[in-house]
Amino acid sequence: MQFDCIIIGGGIVGLASAYQLQKQNPGLRLAIIEKENSVAAHQTGHNSGVIHSGIYYKPGSLKAQNCIKGYQMMISFCMEYGIEHDLCGKLIVATNDSELNELDKLYQRGLENGLDKIRIIEKEDIKNYEPNLNGIKAIHVPYTGILISCLL
Repeated sequence: MQFDCIIIGGGIVGLASAYQLQKQNPGLRLAIIEKENSVAAHQTGHNSGVIHSGIYYKPGSLKAQNCIKGYQMMISFCMEYGIEHDLCGKLIVATNDSELNELDKLYQRGLENGLDKIRIIEKEDIKNYEPNLNGIKAIHVPYTGILISCLL
């Protein structure tokens, strides 16, 4: 059999590449070669299913741009294919005064990366999000989420 393109590896990178190639070229004769008996047998299959927001990356960096674009693509993909996901958010917590400066820098970094819905949570409000959490200040990041199917 003849192929236009052969992808070596059936992990997330190989499968995502195959998906995009096929989507852009519907008539493409494509083969994926995987050494295991199934796809996603290694790290991809052990993925935590976290949807990352991009808050940690230097604004304007390729990592930040890639993470934010990937975030948008992941949400669109889940919506298009009915993949259960939950944008449950997360808290990034300062537990003592020495962590407040870094928390503020991280908050500014998130805003510079376009995460305009993040907000500072004061000590008295942290328990509203997580009763067992002790902190003096936090950033609520509503963009972070999980893929439900990865948790089953």
